[in-house]
Amino acid sequence: MELSHIFLIGVLGSVVLTWSALKLFPIVGLLDFPHRYGLTRARLPYPGGIVLLLLGMAFLIFEPLLWFLNIPLILIGIISFWDDLKPLPVWIRGIVHLLAAGIVFYYGIGIEFVGNPFSDGQSFDLTMLPVISIGLTVVWILLIQNAMNWFDGIKGLSVGVSGIGFLTLGIFGLVRQEVAWEAGLESFLVTSFFLAGICVGAFLLFLRGKILLGDTGSQTLGFLLAVLSIFAGTKIATTLLVLGLPILDLLFVIVRRIFREKVSPFRGDKKHLHHNIARKIGEQKAALLLVVISGLLGVISIFVTGYPKLVFLALVVFLILLLNEWSQKGLLKKA
Repeated sequence: MELSHIFLIGVLGSVVLTWSALKLFPIVGLLDFPHRYGLTRARLPYPGGIVLLLLGMAFLIFEPLLWFLNIPLILIGIISFWDDLKPLPVWIRGIVHLLAAGIVFYYGIGIEFVGNPFSDGQSFDLTMLPVISIGLTVVWILLIQNAMNWFDGIKGLSVGVSGIGFLTLGIFGLVRQEVAWEAGLESFLVTSFFLAGICVGAFLLFLRGKILLGDTGSQTLGFLLAVLSIFAGTKIATTLLVLGLPILDLLFVIVRRIFREKVSPFRGDKKHLHHNIARKIGEQKAALLLVVISGLLGVISIFVTGYPKLVFLALVVFLILLLNEWSQKGLLKKA
């Protein structure tokens, strides 16, 4: 089947099931809790991420090289759904996420080679260093998974950026020669394009705030992005660039909370990059702006190789600082 057809099947399935969730969730009582955040609006269907989780799992059942991902996805889905309904302690979620990442490594997906950005075609071989390999794999999965979760602060953003991420990985697999002979490339391509399709199909409904994603969705999308980025060839630099906004936002927030505010890095707030921009121009415009920027980074990450990717990543750091400064200009005076 053509990749374009697989993408369209993902789009159509996502549109139909997300729209169905809009009608079904209120009937069965799956609604969000605005009072937790001091909001007085009506409750919305939640967590809509169940739709994306189930679509992804249904597709993976028929992928002989990736079927096992349903095992960690079940764990992540259960703990995230529970957390959406009744917040759980960080350590409980952390144990489950560690277990999920460990299962991925157990089934043979891990960071075995790390490319040298300063020497084309040269990589650092980690196959003889299993402890380092599993350590990097677990850290990588947890980093991407939580970056996408923390970036879900405004409606539609995590779904939109995830869609860009999956599409970028898929196109990278199509056009880049360094992964052309990788075992599992076909599974990687069809899965990437299908997941991109379900994100695109659901994006507008999430963007318009008709349904909310929840951790069930953001954790699922982040986990799958992390795993696909190290399956059928390691694409760490590409992923770092296309997901540069959520990854760097997470790191900046952790540093700010620990060193400036002297609080737990897991203590939530409304000071993320997307929150700042949303206060400046509104949620929908902020989400669209950040999705468009991620799309541009995705194009760059596909066609730029070697150390220039590090240069562009440094530019993303500067861009985030610039956007934060711009978004807070005028707001601080009002405060």
